[in-house]
Amino acid sequence: MKKLKIIYLGNFENKNSDTTELHIKNALINLGHEVIPISEREFNDLDKTIDIGDEVPPERPDVKILNVKNPDLFLFHKGEIGYDILVKLLNYLTCTKVCWYFDKVFPDREDYIDLVSAYCEYVFMTDGTFIKRHSYNNIYLLRQGIGTLGIPLKGHYNEKYACDVAFTGTIYEGREEFDRILQSNYGNKYKKFNNVFNEDLYDLCASAKVITAPLYPGDEFYWSSRFYIILGSGGFLVHPDFYGLKEEFTEGKHFAGYNDLEEMIKTINYYLEHEEERKAIQKQGQKQCVEKFTYKHRIEEMLDKIYKGRE
Repeated sequence: MKKLKIIYLGNFENKNSDTTELHIKNALINLGHEVIPISEREFNDLDKTIDIGDEVPPERPDVKILNVKNPDLFLFHKGEIGYDILVKLLNYLTCTKVCWYFDKVFPDREDYIDLVSAYCEYVFMTDGTFIKRHSYNNIYLLRQGIGTLGIPLKGHYNEKYACDVAFTGTIYEGREEFDRILQSNYGNKYKKFNNVFNEDLYDLCASAKVITAPLYPGDEFYWSSRFYIILGSGGFLVHPDFYGLKEEFTEGKHFAGYNDLEEMIKTINYYLEHEEERKAIQKQGQKQCVEKFTYKHRIEEMLDKIYKGRE
């Protein structure tokens, strides 16, 4: 594939995340492409959109994007930029436009997908169920993965994260019963952590015996990026055994699966008592992610879909 000039609009400064955009940018560069990163945060102070020919400051981020000479591709995610500015950009850009939509829980998802699919040649989504239930002709499945900025992803034991059972994420409506059952079964041997990423997450995965994931909001063909992040960071993961996971992972080899909360407790108890099995699965889960599901792999999959047959 030829070297591409890619305008990449993303959130590159968020320290309370797994720095997904930095991983993707790094993957694009490692594959030999030129990346022009534009931060979403530069748009926060804009009070109006632009028209071609407007006398506007050249440092405005929307002007920066439109002034890039001969870009091949414009890549962006669902962010905080208003629809009016986004439509202006998508309308004026003449290169290939690509949206990679991650999360399932945004309340305006249907409207947003309707919008971007009308202006973009390609929309990639992590939610396989959404794709199966709709008939857009330019929307494709592309899962997330793990970062390429710190491989090997190896943490160190940290007493702060040491426990029998851990959960990293947010407890909100739909997850309360999951949290209550874990608390009632494990008491102070169960710990909850929020905003644990990067090196801290590696340490969590090296210190907690079992990391759990809730059923909600996943379903048979959608699961959170935390599946890849925890396995790829070396954690032992007890996760809903969704049907679609069979495309990439084997339950009992790469992760431990469950189908309801009663089975979740039985599964956790089994692996707490069988350390050798637990550690073997932990090792194989990380190996599977590092060898097959980094963001470099995902970007190769994306670009192959876009450019295969063009050259």
